Amino acid sequence: MDKNEVENIPPTTRKDPQLKPISQQYIENLLDNNANVPIKIINVQPISTTETKGNTLSAETWNVYVNSTLSKCEKLSDIPDQLDILNSRLLQANLINGLHPIFHTLDNDPTGKNENITLANPLLIIATLYYQPKSKFTAKTGTNITNSGQGDGYISFQSRLPTDDIVSLDYRRDTGTNSGTKFSLASPFLKSTPFWSWKLDVFDVWKNVGVKDVGCSMGIRSWYNKRNSWNYGIDYELIRRDFSSMNIHTSSVPSLTTTASSTGKKNISEYLLLQDGAYIRNSLKGNFIWDCRDNSFAPSNGHSLKINTELTSVDNGTNFWKNALEFNKIYSWFPSNFITMSTTFKCGYIRNLSFSQNKYIHYTDKFQNGGANDIRSFQNMGIGPRHLGNNLGGDAFMAYGVSVFSKLPFKKLMDSNFRLHFFFNGGKLVNHNNGSWINTLGKMQEEHSTSIGTGLVLRSPMAKFELNFAVPVTCHSDDLQKKGLQFGLGFEFL
Repeated sequence: MDKNEVENIPPTTRKDPQLKPISQQYIENLLDNNANVPIKIINVQPISTTETKGNTLSAETWNVYVNSTLSKCEKLSDIPDQLDILNSRLLQANLINGLHPIFHTLDNDPTGKNENITLANPLLIIATLYYQPKSKFTAKTGTNITNSGQGDGYISFQSRLPTDDIVSLDYRRDTGTNSGTKFSLASPFLKSTPFWSWKLDVFDVWKNVGVKDVGCSMGIRSWYNKRNSWNYGIDYELIRRDFSSMNIHTSSVPSLTTTASSTGKKNISEYLLLQDGAYIRNSLKGNFIWDCRDNSFAPSNGHSLKINTELTSVDNGTNFWKNALEFNKIYSWFPSNFITMSTTFKCGYIRNLSFSQNKYIHYTDKFQNGGANDIRSFQNMGIGPRHLGNNLGGDAFMAYGVSVFSKLPFKKLMDSNFRLHFFFNGGKLVNHNNGSWINTLGKMQEEHSTSIGTGLVLRSPMAKFELNFAVPVTCHSDDLQKKGLQFGLGFEFL
């Protein structure tokens, strides 16, 4: 660190003449040559860089985060790893905009003239953390892109309490007529660990499948950003759901669009009409994620496993257990990952736990298949059981895809975010009606709907865009096909 850098450090960090700032190059050299040198961080001093008076994180918050990260450093090479975890968790908790650490060491030569000094064992280090905290209160409006390929407009208000808990109020409306209001209270940590947090939501939302939900949910999340480790989430949800088959938005069910345009009215299946009405729904949900990919948005190597499970009780006596699994494996070849292959497998199963055979799984709780982000070359919710053109959903499904991405073979475009795309997709959606596992597996192995295609992909920081030319290879008479060009927009694709 040169003289100017030393002079620019606030005086609070230079009161003791024995504190000697360590430059970035010095740290890198120490890490290369002395990675296993024992250290002890004896003090951590957080300093807010904002000019807003009183906009600092509480001492309790810093104690929880530092004690679980930097204070655990035992050797020099631990500092970068623990510092990365600290920075990631503070960003994930929405507490800071940025973090700039400076480390000092205590030695026996405060003048810095003796090059043959003997460092203490363990090496004593003092850390100064300059951070830019989030504003105490923010109000913003804008637009987002959802994974369904639609956009939404939103108004959001957020406030950080003195305890660093965050209160927010959101109103959203998207192009698929989804809209709603949500009030949230979130804590950045749970008791004495920053790797767990909790959140309470109260909401009143409309969905484009004819659903209005009013209720609340409370859950806890683990945030452990080390590879080869599990992340967990557990939620309890209590809602009053009002379903109206006549309010199903036609853009979400393409068959209804065709019927409505040709007859002037919607031709609704009595299967859906019988499910109209309101009911109370209690759910205990769990999600488990093992993500070892090098990038969660545009990976080039690694694998991930996601498991979702839900135990639900409805006030009409229906009880069911819903499970879904997704596995993704990524390979790349040639320099700069010129060719990347992604293989994905998904499956799900719902078990009706009700003793009475008259208790059915509601349409809104069933699985759906098909769409530009799912099994391509089929319309949204275009695969599976159907009556009078209306999709009925399924209680067991399977979907799989193999995608090969290639950089553009042009020098000027090779390092761009564009990729050539070749894919094969397939899947099956059935209703097993609580049949045996053997019969269900037999159904799942028969007559899959499949497709192939090629196209162009743009991986932008906001979302992933796909323009594909796709054709079905095998399909059922009830399937709603989408031959030719198909546009996909979102974050997650099969």
